[in-house]
Amino acid sequence: MAKVKGSVHIEAAPEQVLETVLDIPGLPAVMPSLEKVWGVQGHGVGCTYQWQYKMSGVSFEGGAEIMEAGAGGVTLKTSGGIPSTWVYQFTPAAGGTDVKLSVEYTMPGSVLGAIADRLVVERQNQKEVNQALANIKARLEAD
Repeated sequence: MAKVKGSVHIEAAPEQVLETVLDIPGLPAVMPSLEKVWGVQGHGVGCTYQWQYKMSGVSFEGGAEIMEAGAGGVTLKTSGGIPSTWVYQFTPAAGGTDVKLSVEYTMPGSVLGAIADRLVVERQNQKEVNQALANIKARLEAD
């Protein structure tokens, strides 16, 4: 299982960060390679949805479920094309929130074969995490 992680300080309360992360229909605007989400059922813990993600020109689909959600963070698990666990941690700090994101994922052999280079995949996934955090920061600090 591979892992990528990143962190950022956001000038917003943890509750605001939480609501942004839990805005499932808005996720494609935050996550660059997330093409679409649909079939959203519920909100917060137990929320499920379907997703389509594009990596190195190859599209994958799957499902996700929010396992934990609160002022301290969010944990969600995905299944399908690229099984993964996403853990967001929110810590109040300096008038805002320190946000850490850790993603553990499994690249099935067929996916690696389609993309062909594991190092390219790992670099792309790190870039995605960093960009998602920067987008969340930009969205919340623009208000």
